[in-house]
Amino acid sequence: MLFRPLPDGSALAVSQPAHAWISGQLARAWGGPVAGRERLDEIFILAAAQHDIGWLPWEAAPTRDPATGRPHSFVALPRAAHTALWSAGVTTAEACYGPHVALLISLHGLAIYGLIPDEARAPDDLAAVRRFRAEQEAVQARLRAAVAATAAEIADQSAILLALDLISLVVCGTMGRAPRRTPPVPLAGGGMPLSLAFAGEGWDRLVVDPWPFRDASVTVECVARHLPPAGFADEVTMRHGLRTLPPVRIRATLLRG
Repeated sequence: MLFRPLPDGSALAVSQPAHAWISGQLARAWGGPVAGRERLDEIFILAAAQHDIGWLPWEAAPTRDPATGRPHSFVALPRAAHTALWSAGVTTAEACYGPHVALLISLHGLAIYGLIPDEARAPDDLAAVRRFRAEQEAVQARLRAAVAATAAEIADQSAILLALDLISLVVCGTMGRAPRRTPPVPLAGGGMPLSLAFAGEGWDRLVVDPWPFRDASVTVECVARHLPPAGFADEVTMRHGLRTLPPVRIRATLLRG
């Protein structure tokens, strides 16, 4: 789960699959002269929208973080549980959507875990990540043999997915308001990062430069839950509260830099 902190101590809680839905919306809008292609393939758009498919069962019954009284955040969940969810997501994706989607989700998982160096991890977390890495490298070797795309095409798709994931995190508010840069993405002029910066004081306008989308602006949205400032006393109360809180819409428009 992701959280956008609010000034009064409350927060907007966004599920991992809802955040991934924004990635899918961005993938569908990707294209044009700067991007160097008219549009992305449907199989990639599906992978972008479903890249957190493994989190569906957990988000339906999240575990409580005793440090906050809220559901565990994506980064706070112990890596043993975290990697198990990601492994299950790859398996589910292959069963439901085939090897191409599963391969992109598996590669994305390794890319996410690669953002933190191994030496910075606690021993238990490091052991879990190493097990996941070895498991997924074997899975990827099998999946690659079943996918028609070339290694270069898969590498480009993985780079775009990582960037779309970051843009969605920024839109959801879990990265704060500071300007950000994505990892390099393949564009018509070669690989380069995208700069991201909010316009004004709100969260509803995000400036992107260079502009890799077909239209002059792109509006994305997802559903969140508004959590009260105080945490929940126990897991049963927390899960009930999450089910009964009314949905809140997160909406933002991306603008050309």
